Amino acid sequence: MAAGQRRWPWPPRNRRAKTGTWPWSEPGGRPSTPSSRSHARPVTLDASCSGWTGSMARVLLLVFGGLMFLLSLPGAAQEPVPRFRSGVDLVDVDVSVLDDNRLPVRGLTVDDFTILEDGEPRPIVAFSAVELPPRRRPDAEWMAVVAPDVASNDLQHEGRLVVILIDQSIRPEELPASVAIAEAVVDQLRPGDLAAVAYSTFGVPQNFTADRERLLHAIRQPLVGLPAGDGAGPALCPCGACSLETVANVAEALAPVRQRRKLLVFIGSSLAVHSAGPCSARLDAPRERALRAIDAANLTVYAYDPGGLPTLVASAGERRPAGRNRAMANLARVGNLRLLPDRTGGRFLSDTLRPADRLAEVFRESDAYYVLGFEPAHPDDGRFHRIEVRVARRGVRLQARRGYFGRAARVADAPASGAPTSPRLWETVASLWPVSDIRLTAAAVPLARPDLSGSVVASIVRVARGVDAPGAIDDMAQPGEVRVFTGAFNREGRVLASTEQVLRVEPQPAAGGAFEYEVVSRLDLPPGRYELRTAVEDVTLGRTGSVYTYVDVPDYRGTDVALSGVLLGAAPNGAVAPADPLAGLASLVPTTRRAFARGEDVDAFVRIYQGLTRSLTAGYVVAEIVDAADTVVYRSETRLEPPQFGASRAVDFRMKLPLDELPAGEYLLGIEARHGNASARRHVRFSVR
Repeated sequence: MAAGQRRWPWPPRNRRAKTGTWPWSEPGGRPSTPSSRSHARPVTLDASCSGWTGSMARVLLLVFGGLMFLLSLPGAAQEPVPRFRSGVDLVDVDVSVLDDNRLPVRGLTVDDFTILEDGEPRPIVAFSAVELPPRRRPDAEWMAVVAPDVASNDLQHEGRLVVILIDQSIRPEELPASVAIAEAVVDQLRPGDLAAVAYSTFGVPQNFTADRERLLHAIRQPLVGLPAGDGAGPALCPCGACSLETVANVAEALAPVRQRRKLLVFIGSSLAVHSAGPCSARLDAPRERALRAIDAANLTVYAYDPGGLPTLVASAGERRPAGRNRAMANLARVGNLRLLPDRTGGRFLSDTLRPADRLAEVFRESDAYYVLGFEPAHPDDGRFHRIEVRVARRGVRLQARRGYFGRAARVADAPASGAPTSPRLWETVASLWPVSDIRLTAAAVPLARPDLSGSVVASIVRVARGVDAPGAIDDMAQPGEVRVFTGAFNREGRVLASTEQVLRVEPQPAAGGAFEYEVVSRLDLPPGRYELRTAVEDVTLGRTGSVYTYVDVPDYRGTDVALSGVLLGAAPNGAVAPADPLAGLASLVPTTRRAFARGEDVDAFVRIYQGLTRSLTAGYVVAEIVDAADTVVYRSETRLEPPQFGASRAVDFRMKLPLDELPAGEYLLGIEARHGNASARRHVRFSVR
């Protein structure tokens, strides 16, 4: 390694991920499925579905229900080919066309396709050929594994939605292979892709995100948060029906998602689609529901058997020969695993030695696809209508949805406890996807109260006027009133803490002709992991928007060494409301900006805490900045003595970013505190232009 270069100083648990990370959330719309309902709780990716045990049977219905909110579509871009237009009530059909080698067929036009609804041709009024970016390995490892600490609701519309479903059928000896397969899926994510982790029985899932660290955490620690005394035994899933219920829930939720390819990677040693004996009747209803939902969603299913390569007798993982009955059962098991992939154009996979190679082939199949739109003949009857797509090419495989549901009357539930008083604000945080009517960027920063008496999360949200809401400059610059709701939600969508403010803001000019202001909210939260959702109603613009992010609150009292989140502040301060938003917690005015010009005056702030677990000890804090070539371009080391912590057991660390010395590019700031054998670290990505 060249002088001045080094590996990323704070490696994650798995350093195999080599692709970039991107904000996870996506714009949302409205449901279009029969008898769809809004949820009294916001939709989150909660614990998994058992299918048969009380409230657990409804979990994934709650989890994926928010995906029923349609994604926004871009406007027309080329003539004379029709493109997707906002405001037009269309049924979207994403179509993958593969050759004999299962590689995408490119270069097709709208004239190559025919759509039939219930056997009758329908005119194609919108068409888009989608080419997804290739997977590239960045020069610096941190660019692949460190997600931005800010989230935005400004996201691209195209890409993949990947659900990693870890099934209850996995046997203990298959767990290492299952984890390796799931990790390989995460490693294949490309720019714009979003993934989620779900379980068919107990397991702590992860909502849709591009943050690899969060996805890997959900994969490697599936039982974190499992209630004491609960287990994941067969009694929770009689006849394996819960697996079909989970597949159905996923497919029903993904059906209305527009312009994205949807992949379900089922990891399990069995999927009880057909069975003999008493289980046969019990599987009929969930099987038919799952098949119908998959047809409507155009969900491509890939089944990965962690037991290894199948044989005519036993799985490769078996250590003894199988008798005739066991061999026949194994053949039936493999046949069941193949059914959904064969129906949807996916694959059955069993190579546990090279899962990365097999999954690279899977992702290549969706590198290019087409999106067709037609006006439905019966848009509001609430019934299922068959769709058939034909392509004027011989010798190709075609993957497309097989039907759609007409809209039915929508029944709204009352807002949940802790919801904002404004129904308009509640609607913007009640779905899985944030609303992007106005451009928002958010950061969530945990801090401890004085004397470690509690913890507070600061939610900082930047609002950009004039980016997607064009209007007169005078309107964009006009001071006005905004309503802000910030809530912390658990994985069941329950509001654990919330705050609502009415603030007066004075936007200031920003890059690109926009006018910006920032609003800060504070929430008292105990240690734990939360999803923070913020909704902003700009009364002047008459628009609302929402943005979601995650925050991990440390146990400041019970941890030897802990850090607050990293705050960045730029001088002069921008338009921030309320004034001095972090009084008593931090000595700077925060911003969510992460792109700066050379020579700007920008400070980084972090507070270092020593908990009540031991006496105060001496230590030091190290700050490093690494560039896109993995080269350390700045390093400082500061000694910390016990008297500096005082009675509050905390000390502030503040530094200026050396922006006048950094060329344009991407950078990683890392701050690590070390006291004896205990340490804590934080990192922030930023760029210089």
